[in-house]
Parts: sequence; C-alpha cells; structure tokens
Amino acid sequence: MVVGGGNSAADAALTCWREGARVTIVHLFEELDRGVKPWVRPDIENRIADGSIPALWRHRILEIRPREVVVEHLETGVRRTLANDWVLAMTGFEPDPSPLTRLGVEVDPVTAVPHHAPATMETNVPGIYVAGVVVSGHDANKIFIENGKLHGPLIAASVAAKKTSS
Repeated sequence: MVVGGGNSAADAALTCWREGARVTIVHLFEELDRGVKPWVRPDIENRIADGSIPALWRHRILEIRPREVVVEHLETGVRRTLANDWVLAMTGFEPDPSPLTRLGVEVDPVTAVPHHAPATMETNVPGIYVAGVVVSGHDANKIFIENGKLHGPLIAASVAAKKTSS
C-alpha cells in the first residue's frame, strides 16, 4: 500500500508494481496531486485506469495490522479491511518522526535523523527500517527520489538475509 498522491507516491507505486508487487494507492483527495511530474503522470494514470494499480480516493488508513490494513472512505465512513504486507507512507516533504519514536526508534533531537545502519537502513529497533526523505531528518535536500530509491534494495537484502539465517 502506498499512501499519498504526489511524486513520491506515484514513483513508489510504479516501482513496486514493476517489480511484481500488488500495489494499492490510498489518498485523501479525489485525484493525484497537480505537481506529479509530467513524465510520470501518464504512466501512473494509465496503471490506475487499467486497474493494475487500484486507487482508493478520499480514503485514509485507520489501522495497520501485521497482514492487513483498515481503510475508511472520508465521506461515507465505509471501512474496508485489505490484505497487505507493507505500507509506504509517501505523505510529505519533511516527515514527522513521531511514529518512529513511538516504536522506540532513536531520533536525533537536533537533526531529526533516525538512528539507522546505512548499509541496511535498519533502525535501532530490529525489524524497523527507514527509507527515503525520513533518513535526512530536517534536511530534505539530502534525499531525493533518485537516490532514495537506493534504500529499497538495501532493505530487501537485509530482510532476505534474516529470513535465510533463521
């Protein structure tokens, strides 16, 4: 599940889909954000239109469970539980680190950079990984879509290594 409707959400959804993932977009608004890059927009709009990447417009996430997510339509209040393995929250320019701190992740009080191993992107809390702009804390100009996408393979390798060693 990709949460958001901007450039990062569109890129994340397309990248996951191209790699064989089943992807659903959840967005608070009725359509993609106006600022989605013009060379990305046709691709994501076509995937949504043909049903390859379903989009739940005017929805929000209520609950994330180990293998499912509960979403709610903002206008009707109708709730649905969807099978899901991962949630990629692509929701803003400077991320709010409070969800990480509630999980026990150490976040530098000055820079807002979460404590993590750069080689794996795993935080000080085993099994919790960070990727994308959240890694740069307050300095969002350090991580862009183009270099943030390198975090995914590091995380995938770390998860795969843990599965093979257990």
